[in-house]
Amino acid sequence: MNKTLLFTAIAALALVACGKKGSISGTIMDPFSGKAVEMPTVWIKGTTFTSQKIPGGLPDGKFKFEGIPLSDSAYTLQAGKPKHSQGQVKFMINKDNLDVVQNIFIYRQDVAPGLYRPLEGKEAEKIKANAVYQAVCRESVVAFRLKFTTDNPNTKKKEENNLPPPANVPSEVAFLSKIATSVTSPIEVTSYPVLSEPAKKHEDCGVDPKETLLVPNLSKGTSITSEYKSENLYEIKGTLPKGKQFLTIKQDGKLVNAYYINAQ
Repeated sequence: MNKTLLFTAIAALALVACGKKGSISGTIMDPFSGKAVEMPTVWIKGTTFTSQKIPGGLPDGKFKFEGIPLSDSAYTLQAGKPKHSQGQVKFMINKDNLDVVQNIFIYRQDVAPGLYRPLEGKEAEKIKANAVYQAVCRESVVAFRLKFTTDNPNTKKKEENNLPPPANVPSEVAFLSKIATSVTSPIEVTSYPVLSEPAKKHEDCGVDPKETLLVPNLSKGTSITSEYKSENLYEIKGTLPKGKQFLTIKQDGKLVNAYYINAQ
């Protein structure tokens, strides 16, 4: 009798569990400003859950979907808005995780590719790449020219161009990297201390051997964590050794960009 009652109780609990449903709530955020995005659209891929069914839309960017069935596989939450990127994130609804809180990030499509440092209460600060000073090297990871001369077409005189000082950043970094291409493969971020060496040691860079180049100390690279944030956007977090650094960003083994920074 006791075994029968126990079996019945377990079966009843199982039926209750099967009837349970979960929810997900959060806010659609702009990662560059830290503010909520007004009137976005958010939906759960492959389901009928969508904010288009919510009267008045999402004026404050906040959403909540209830009655989501439990599943052994992950759901994909997606968000978008005209002239904005599309963001997505996976989440689970199961007996151990019924009520999920998850923000999702989208941003304006007119944001130029590059490296940004979010600032609380302000628009993110863009860090200059100073690409004009970057030598085109075939084998070296990257090299920057300290100075070079160009002809001014207006004055018809030669002008000297000097590499600007490195951008000062905190050693605890939290950057956003906007990639120009639509490639979705992850990025690799490495920081290297800067060395000053004669160009004749780097003939592959194709500059005057008498010049002095700034090059990375490849024996002391520090890997920095990066992860997907939104469409074509990655978040970079980590601790840099203090001092002048080259922060290099690669994707599929190719150098995307390099930044001359001073970690403080």
